Amino acid sequence: MCFTSPTTILKDLHHNKKKPLRSKNLLDTTNGRFLTFGLLYISEGIPYGFTSTAMVAIMRKQGLNLEQIGVFVAALFLPWAFKWAWAPLIDLIKLPRIGGRKAWIVFCTVMMIITVAITGLIDFAENFHLVLMMVVLNNVFCATQDVAIDSLAVNTLREEERGRGNGFMFGGQYLGIALGGGVAIFVYGQFGIETTMTYISGMLLMTLLFVLFFVKDPEANPNAPREPGLGSKLIQNLVAFVKTTYDSFWRSGPGPKLGTLLALLPMGTMALAYATLGTLQVDYGLDENQIAALTIYNTIASGAGCLVGGWLGDRYGLKRTLFVTYILTALPTLLLATQIQQLGLAAVPAALLYGAIIGHGLLYGMCFGVCSAVFMGMTNPAVAATQFTAYMGMKNLAISFANYWQGSVAESYNYSTVLYLDSLFILVPLMIIPFLRNREPKQLSAKDEALIEIST
Repeated sequence: MCFTSPTTILKDLHHNKKKPLRSKNLLDTTNGRFLTFGLLYISEGIPYGFTSTAMVAIMRKQGLNLEQIGVFVAALFLPWAFKWAWAPLIDLIKLPRIGGRKAWIVFCTVMMIITVAITGLIDFAENFHLVLMMVVLNNVFCATQDVAIDSLAVNTLREEERGRGNGFMFGGQYLGIALGGGVAIFVYGQFGIETTMTYISGMLLMTLLFVLFFVKDPEANPNAPREPGLGSKLIQNLVAFVKTTYDSFWRSGPGPKLGTLLALLPMGTMALAYATLGTLQVDYGLDENQIAALTIYNTIASGAGCLVGGWLGDRYGLKRTLFVTYILTALPTLLLATQIQQLGLAAVPAALLYGAIIGHGLLYGMCFGVCSAVFMGMTNPAVAATQFTAYMGMKNLAISFANYWQGSVAESYNYSTVLYLDSLFILVPLMIIPFLRNREPKQLSAKDEALIEIST
């Protein structure tokens, strides 16, 4: 299977530029699909990077304490933790008469732009709870957009395209995180908060225009008949969702059960990946440009780590690689913890700080990539999107809780205590990893098979 470069994609699009405007649906071609889902994942990464990285640094600059910032980051992850609860609605309410899943994507992107614009009008320090509410609402729309994009990808990417397609998708997401995180911090340092919010809204607006003009859901049909009994169909689908999800988690051998427990526990050391990292950089004394550059380097390292972790998992075994990468994430964390304890944060050498953060980004990316592959092995193909989304939701819940306790401990004690505890807590998942197993298919009854047919 050959790799398709972005240059080849653009040449392919240029070659077809003389086609009538009505035929410009990028989902009709292989390269068009790669470009489409790469750009759609950029639109996911921009608000994620902005709220989880840039806003953390901005809030700390504006004087918010570490406990408030911990609560803020914990709250913004909650919609991602529970998006599985409303994910079936995207498949049930297809909206073929107004564009299908494209309608969901357009609506969510518009609401993301509106909530970002409103947030820019609020003083972060004086109206913290209002900012918190708006950012959580923004992430509800962002998480829903993610579900719609994934549904569109599953139904349009061909089997032989999925590897490269996912490469473009997650590459786009990391690029979006860099644009919404590091670049946004740079814009804030140069021009202030109003310009930063305009920049984020403008980036989202460009992706919205791209979807409006160049993307069409294959299932969209303006002449589709109205479906009667939508309410009863919704109830029927939700019953099937609960049934098949229960079977997939609890009646498919010990693997999915242990996977559920693993998903709720720390994924390696996480303090140098989320809110604590943002506040630590500010308290160390880095300016906006330095934070922006370090964020971009760290994001690139994390993206590379995902690729390396996946390759190592295929070559040496997923469980073995996962176990080792969990341990490796603790090395830069413990190194930085001892330096802060011995010297104080301000006296830690800049090269060591940068090396620990970027090194952790690489190792955490390796851990993240192989962990996702482990969860795929535990997932029932009959309800793949639902079950895998649930695992990812539980991981986000674990991230949310970690940000909460880390902010509280950092405010009450110090950063070195947070980093030591972060390293200690990975002992619990390390005791579970050796016992992980893939799901064991069970013989379903005729009733179970009928329910699965309804849900799919």
